[in-house]
This record gives sequence, C-alpha cells and structure tokens, in this order.
Amino acid sequence: MKALVYHGTKDLRYEDFADPQVAAGEVLLRVKCSGLCHTDFNEYVNGPLYVAATPHKRTGRSIPLVLGHEFSGEVVELGSGVTRLGVGDRVAVNAVDACRKCEFCRRGLLVHCPAAATIGFARDGGYAEYAAVPEDCCHVLRPKVSFRSAAMVEPFSVALHSVRRAKVEVGSRAAIVGGGTIGLCTLQALRACGVVDVYVIEKSSAKRKFAEELGASAFIQAELTDPRRAILDLTGGMGADYTFECVGSGAALNTALSVTRPGGTVCLSGVIPHAIEFNWNDVLRDEKAITTTNAYNDEFPIVIAMMNDGRLQAEPLVSQILPLKDAWSNLTRFEEVGRSNIKMLIEMDA
Repeated sequence: MKALVYHGTKDLRYEDFADPQVAAGEVLLRVKCSGLCHTDFNEYVNGPLYVAATPHKRTGRSIPLVLGHEFSGEVVELGSGVTRLGVGDRVAVNAVDACRKCEFCRRGLLVHCPAAATIGFARDGGYAEYAAVPEDCCHVLRPKVSFRSAAMVEPFSVALHSVRRAKVEVGSRAAIVGGGTIGLCTLQALRACGVVDVYVIEKSSAKRKFAEELGASAFIQAELTDPRRAILDLTGGMGADYTFECVGSGAALNTALSVTRPGGTVCLSGVIPHAIEFNWNDVLRDEKAITTTNAYNDEFPIVIAMMNDGRLQAEPLVSQILPLKDAWSNLTRFEEVGRSNIKMLIEMDA
C-alpha cells in the first residue's frame, strides 16, 4: 500500500509500505480521511519526540513508521475476538491505545497509561490506505457524521477535554489564544457548554472569518491590538473567567495570563517545545489557577453525538482537501501553508 512514512528528523517519505496484518482484537480499516496535524510537523522538524525511536514495549514498533493520529475509516476485516464491530462499520479512531489493565486505565485515565501505544507514534497510523487498529480504539459514527467530520473527532476531543479540565461554568466568559484548529474547536466546545462570550486572540487576519462564523463574540488581532486592553474593555475591566492557550509558546502563555481575571483559570492546551519563563508573582498575587491538558480520555462518543446533532461543526473548519500523494509537501511546510489554512485533510478517494 501507499503511505506517508516517518524515517527520522526531516525524513518523511511517500512510499510503498507493507500492508498491515490484523492481530487478535484488531480490525482492518480502509482509511477514508486523515487530518494533517502540527504535532506531526513538529516530529518532522524536531523528532523523534513522541514517535518511537526504539521498539515500543507493547507493539515492538519503531521508525520507520506511518504517521497519522486523526483519521476515520471503514471496517473491511475483523481479527479474531472482535465482537463489537462489523465489516462495513464507519468509525473514528481514538489514537490512545491504552493497556486497559493498569490503575490509570481502571480509573478511566487512558491518556496516562504508562504502556499506551499511541497510533501514529508507537504503531502505524492513518497516513496510509489501510490501518490495523484495536477494536477498543474504534468509535462507530452516528448517521449524520461524515468521514471528513469523523477525521476531526480527535481535535474536537482534545478541545472538549480541555474545557472539562478547566471546569468551565455555564454563563462564564472565556478567551482563546490561538485561532488554529484546536483554538476553533475549543471555541465551539465552549459555546456548546454554555459559555456566553468567547473572545479569540490571533495574529493572522485570515482566521477572523472562521472565528466569527463559528460564534466568537470578538476577534482580536494581536498584531494590531493589545489583547489585554481589548479583553478588559470587552469585560468591563474584569478579564476572562477562563483562558485557553492553544499555541504552545511563551508569548502565548503570557498573553493568556494577562487577559485572565483575578481568580480565573488558564488552561494550557498548546504543546510547548522549549522551556519558558513567566512571572509567578503575577499568578500568585491574582490567585489565578493554571491547569494543563493532554489529549483526551472518554470524549470521543460525546463529540460524535454533538457532531450528529449539530452542536459541533467540523466541516466549516476544513480549508483544503488533499490526496495522499500530495500530503508530503503540505506536511513538511505545515507552518507556511497553515497561515492561510485551518484544517487540511487527506482524503484517500481524492
């Protein structure tokens, strides 16, 4: 089969790759759609970071390895012991392949499983024509959820998990630093959870249309307007009750802290690649809470239900559809092409 294969730092190849073999408890998927993700670009530039450089203790897999952790597909073959799925089922894939046996798994904290073999990092992922994945990682789609939308259940689950981690209250006001995919998914999750005002802070004017169409109360272009002053003006001098940092940089973190009211909460969603500094006294003085979030636990079926009834809308975020053979160029230039894109999807039938 054809696949986009990671061999190491700045070594990503579109090539022939061995067809996946289905083990017990797994299903073979014909991949339908996969989302290009900044995390994979970060692996290309700086990795291997999360991708297994040495054989993973559960899967035995290491690079070269097929990337792709946001994808949907159709079940075409069942491994022995599979009982919940059938051939022809349409599914979204939860990339966290947890052991389901440890204390973290028993508590439902699958993302913290020390033996987790994340799909696209420790086993082959969705940048390929086919993928063999555990039955436990597959979530059957509801009727109104398309394969394109299903490829975005993963980033929406990241967003919803962050909202839940922050313990957001109905009727509150929130700010988002970063108007990319995760930021705009977080915007929708906040609206769906009853937040009355959501302010998006973003450098690129190209993101304004998406933010406003998806329900932002205000779009603050950071290069033209002081975000702190703008948020204070919009909130009667209070600041945001909750702020979500969705960029992954020291500057974004400091912006998030500056726009959050005393006693408010800042949730760190962006992957920060380097050590950063900020003034802890500002946090202590104003009694601001800082929480963090990483991936998701049980959000997949919730997101699928919310997509099915229209509370979450994935397809308005899709700005480019690519065939698999063209994805290499866009992924290796992700930050360049991402300035004018929100979500780029690989569609296997394109």
